[in-house]
Amino acid sequence: MSTVIVVTNFSTSSRNALEYACSFLHNAQTRLLLLNIFSFPSTINNDGIAIAALAETFANDERKLQRELEWVQENYPAINIESEMVTGVFLEELQSKIIEEKAVLVIMGTAGNYTDLLSWDANIINSFVDLLTPVLIVPAQVKFEPLRKIAFACNYYRTNLQVPVSMLRRLIQFTKAELFVINVASPQELITEQAIQNKRVLKESLADLSPVYYEPEFNNVITAIDNFVEEESIDMLLVIPTRHGIWYNIFQRSHTKGLVFLNHIPILSLRQEENFL
Repeated sequence: MSTVIVVTNFSTSSRNALEYACSFLHNAQTRLLLLNIFSFPSTINNDGIAIAALAETFANDERKLQRELEWVQENYPAINIESEMVTGVFLEELQSKIIEEKAVLVIMGTAGNYTDLLSWDANIINSFVDLLTPVLIVPAQVKFEPLRKIAFACNYYRTNLQVPVSMLRRLIQFTKAELFVINVASPQELITEQAIQNKRVLKESLADLSPVYYEPEFNNVITAIDNFVEEESIDMLLVIPTRHGIWYNIFQRSHTKGLVFLNHIPILSLRQEENFL
C-alpha cells in the first residue's frame, strides 16, 4: 500500500489540498497520512508564561488535527487515513517522516498564486525543489476535477536529464489522462546529434502512452507554457525542478509577469525515484 503525506497547517488552503487529495487518491491501495509540523519559535526562553502559552497553542493544534481527521472520516469514509503531529524544523521533519513512512508523494496547499509564493512561504518552495519525493502543490482556488489532460514540461534535448518515465507511466495509467510533452528548449539552444538522440530515446520510452508533443517557439518559457495550459485546458502540470532553475524562478515576481492560467492548476514535481501511486 502506498503512503501519501498531506501536510496541514489548518488553513483554508490546507483543507482544500486535503479535499483534493481525498478526491484524487480515492482508492483502497493508498494510505493518507495527515501531517502537522509544529515548529517551536527560536526565541523561546524559560519564561513560564511564554512556555504555558506555547503549550496551549500546541494542545490547540492537536485538537485541530483531530477535527481534520474526523472531517475526512465523515466525508470520505472509504479513505484509509491517519494523522500525526511532529515537532521540529519543517523540512527536516518532513524528510524524516517521508523516509520513515516510505511516502511516495507529498501534497501541500498554497493560499496565494504561484507568483506570490516565494515571498511568504519558503517551506513550500524548499519542499517542492529539494525533496527527493514528488510534491504536489494545490492552489487554494483549485478544486478537484478528474484529470483529463496532463502536461509534462521539460527540455528533452538535455544530455543530463533522466526523465522519470516509470512515474509518468504510473500517473497516466492511474488517471487515464491524455499526456502532453512540452519541450522548453529556447530557440537559441544548439541541437546536437546527442540532443536528437535524447529526444528519440524519450519518445521511444513513452510511445505506449501516445503523448502529444509540443515544441513552441518562444522567448519567455513561462509565458509559453502558461498560454499552452489555457489553450489545451491542461488539468495538471508536471515538472522536474532544480534549485535556481526555471521551476524555482517561477515563484519569483520578476519571472512571472503575465502568469495567469498556471495559477489555476496544481503543479507536481517529479523525481527520479521509485514507485508513484
